[in-house]
Amino acid sequence: LIGALGFHGRINHYAGALWFYELLRAGHQYASATVQFAGTPQFSAVTTIQIGWPDQTPAQYLTLSHVTMIGDTLESIAKAFELEINRGYTGIRAEVQGSTLTIYARAMGAEGNTIIVLTDPASGPFTAHASGNTLSGGTDGDWRVDLEAMPRLNRAARDWSLAFFRALNGYGLDAVASFSMELQHGDPAPGAGIAQRYPSGAPVLLTTPALQTNFSPQSLAFWRQVYLDMADVMSAAGLRPYLQFGEVQWWYFASEGSGMPYYDQYTKDQFRSAYGRDLQVIADPSADPALYPGEVQFLPGLIGAFTDAVMTFVRATHSNCRFEVLYPPDVNHTALNRAVNFPQTHWTAETLDCLKTESFSYTLSRDLNLSRASMLFSADQGFPNHQRNHLVGISDATTAWQKEVGLARSEGVEAVVLFALDQLCLIGYPCPLPESTRRSTFQG
Repeated sequence: LIGALGFHGRINHYAGALWFYELLRAGHQYASATVQFAGTPQFSAVTTIQIGWPDQTPAQYLTLSHVTMIGDTLESIAKAFELEINRGYTGIRAEVQGSTLTIYARAMGAEGNTIIVLTDPASGPFTAHASGNTLSGGTDGDWRVDLEAMPRLNRAARDWSLAFFRALNGYGLDAVASFSMELQHGDPAPGAGIAQRYPSGAPVLLTTPALQTNFSPQSLAFWRQVYLDMADVMSAAGLRPYLQFGEVQWWYFASEGSGMPYYDQYTKDQFRSAYGRDLQVIADPSADPALYPGEVQFLPGLIGAFTDAVMTFVRATHSNCRFEVLYPPDVNHTALNRAVNFPQTHWTAETLDCLKTESFSYTLSRDLNLSRASMLFSADQGFPNHQRNHLVGISDATTAWQKEVGLARSEGVEAVVLFALDQLCLIGYPCPLPESTRRSTFQG
């Protein structure tokens, strides 16, 4: 979780695409083998099961043995091995059903398939037969976000955030918590229904790495609970909840040879229902929005309906919760991206507590003119200064980010946010930031 330092006593807490969620391992299977006991147990005879780990140097073998007692049966011998294996061994565990003993690897997935199983006796009046010389059937599966987990925020994220917010509250500092539309372990399968998709059907996978989620009911059901969970944490810390829609937008770039990312099944179905035709394929962000009037009207409406629904859901529990939007004018510099990624009828000074701008690429390209233009975007949308923020990237010490901070402060915005606190500390910028040494005089 990343903190960003803000002037005017507010800290921004970014969850982004990081591991704030619960995970499940879809398609995972533990390796296993069965040992079938058969025949007539022989008094005082010894039955053995050897478990081997050949990948260790030297190879390690564990020998489990049972001496047959008077009255032992096939079932009691199987149970004896189950009890011994489950007594405390960390590499394997066992379950028994009748005279069949099933041995499972504790190592997850395919790693367990290398564990050797050897049994004795293999012949005679009493036998112990393994299903194979090794455990088998172990598959790794894929780690995926658990879309049904309650709460959505995992224990680590809740505990860390609660401690962080309590500390901030103790210092008299306010805070805002942010989520983007990215999920590092989001399920890209069509059946999950949460991925933004290109016209080819490919999911939008980012280099962060993460899946860019869409605005479908499945996605909304997940995200609205995420926001509520964080509001619960902030409230428990003694803060008035303040949540940010951090770049809750359509992905800004096209897939080469395919097109823009508006083509998940829900979006296509909703558009067809509203307009009686299919979404046109929009090749890239430089496309003229005038050629796609229906699409340009429809696509931002999904974003606006999504954020409206999240705010309504959270405020049913926390009626005083504040909301802001983080909007990056740099990646939305084309007319198409501006049209589809800013729902003007939903994101207004009346519905949001703040509109925050950011433009990392302008900072990194050292273009203060464009940086200033980006921070003016919120004013152009009718937001008064006390509802305007600007976020400045500080990771490159050679840029003019401090001048960008000065420009934002001269605009009279409510707060300037430095991204991020860890970079501020690692680079060693002085605090408080030095004031500009420039001055102006009139001589005449």
